[in-house]
Amino acid sequence: MKKLIVSLLLVGASTACTKVITVPGPVAAANGSPGAPDAVSAVRGFLAAAKEPDLQTMGRLFGDAQGPAGQGMAREDLEKREVIMARCLRHDSYDIVTDAPNPGGGRNFVVNLSFHELSRSANFQVVMGPERRWFVQSFDPSALTDICSRRA
Repeated sequence: MKKLIVSLLLVGASTACTKVITVPGPVAAANGSPGAPDAVSAVRGFLAAAKEPDLQTMGRLFGDAQGPAGQGMAREDLEKREVIMARCLRHDSYDIVTDAPNPGGGRNFVVNLSFHELSRSANFQVVMGPERRWFVQSFDPSALTDICSRRA
């Protein structure tokens, strides 16, 4: 959790967005469970929430193997991090280019984001958490620098 906080603070302090952002998971189930039913749904839900931006949904999808990040973090701190993530993940459209298994049991995705005339790729790590729910654990915004810093 400390690593998550430090990463996000570094990204927030830098307009270059060069650090990896670690985040928790996907869309809530009908029963209100955080996370997504599968890894692809976690990425799709997280990107849809970032596009809006819907901080509540982002918080339910951003996490690690222990569950959503919001369980161990003050709501205000989580929301600040989500605002930064949403800015870097702005997009008009996206494509999931690759989906590969991670040796730790998670999934790695490469996602191409298109924002206005820009098209950039980012790596996402997705992990299974409690109750077999999937969470976006991290993404690497280093390739998204110009999207992060671009004015709306």
